[in-house]
Amino acid sequence: MKNAQRLAFATVLATLVLIGVGVLVRATGSGLGCPDWPTCHGGAVPPNDNKAIIEYSHRFVASLVGLLVIATAVFAWRHYRQSPIVLWTAMLAVPLVGLQGLLGAVAVVRELPPEVVATHLLTAMVILTFEIVVAIGMWAEDPGHRERFESFDTPARRRLAGLSLAALGWLAVVMWVGGYMTESGASTACEGWPLCNGSVTPANDDQEITHMLHRYLAGAFIFLVVPVAVVAWRSRKELPWGMWVAGGLAILYSAQVMVGALNVWYTFPEPLTISHTVIASLVWSTLSTGAVFGYYQLAPQRQARPMRRAEATT
Repeated sequence: MKNAQRLAFATVLATLVLIGVGVLVRATGSGLGCPDWPTCHGGAVPPNDNKAIIEYSHRFVASLVGLLVIATAVFAWRHYRQSPIVLWTAMLAVPLVGLQGLLGAVAVVRELPPEVVATHLLTAMVILTFEIVVAIGMWAEDPGHRERFESFDTPARRRLAGLSLAALGWLAVVMWVGGYMTESGASTACEGWPLCNGSVTPANDDQEITHMLHRYLAGAFIFLVVPVAVVAWRSRKELPWGMWVAGGLAILYSAQVMVGALNVWYTFPEPLTISHTVIASLVWSTLSTGAVFGYYQLAPQRQARPMRRAEATT
C-alpha cells in the first residue's frame, strides 16, 4: 500500500510537469512543431528542429503520465477496492487521459483552434484534481493515518472545502478564457496594465474584449481567494493543512498577479508566459487539496472474518 501511495503522489507531480511542458510548447510557438499525429513529420523520431523536439517532448511526457495513471488505477484496484472514491476516481482518470490525448490530436490536426487548446488545458487540470483525490484518499485510508484523519471531522473542514470548490469553479473559467486568449492572439491586444490601451474598458474589438475578460475574471478571483485563505488560516489549529493552504494561496495569487502584469509590460517573454500558467496550476492544486481534504469520506473498515469452529480448534 505504501508503494501505491508513492505512485499516486508521483503521478500528481508528473502531471504538474506535463502541464509545464505543455506551456513551454505554447510559449515557444511549437504547437505545430510536429504537424501530424501520432508521428512527427511522418516518423517515430522528431527531426533535428527545436520546435519539433519541444512538441515531441510534450508527447513523450504525456505518454509517461498516461502510463502512471494506468498504473495508479491498477494499484487502486488491487489495494483500495474498499474505497469507492479512490477506486472509481483512479479508474475514471484513465479514459480522461485518453480524451486528453484525443484533444491533443485534434488540436494538431486542426492547427490549434483556440477553443480546443483551452479545453486541452482545462482537461489537464481536471486530471490533476483526480490524481490529487486518489493520492489523498490512499493516504487517508492507510491504517496508520485513518484515526488521525477521522479527528479532522470538524465544521471548519466542510467550510474550507466548500469555499475551495467554489474558487476552483471560478478558476476553471479564468484558465479556459486565458488559454483561449493566448491561442487566439489576444494576449497582446492590450498595451499597459492594469489599463487596456489607456482605458478601463476594452474597445469594440473582439481581441481586446477577450483580453480584458480574462483580466476581469482574474481580478474578481480575489473575492474567492481571500475567504478561502482566511478560513484556512483561522482553522490551522484544527486542520494541519490549513496553514499551507492559506499561505500557499496568498503567495501564489500575489505572484500570479505580478507575473501577469510583467507579461503585459514585457510583451510575453517565454519565461514569464510559462511561469504564469505553472503558478495557476499550483493555485489549482492548492484549492483541490483544500476541497479534497474537506470532502473526502473514509470507507468503512472491513470486519475481520469470524473463524469457523474447525479453524478455532486447530
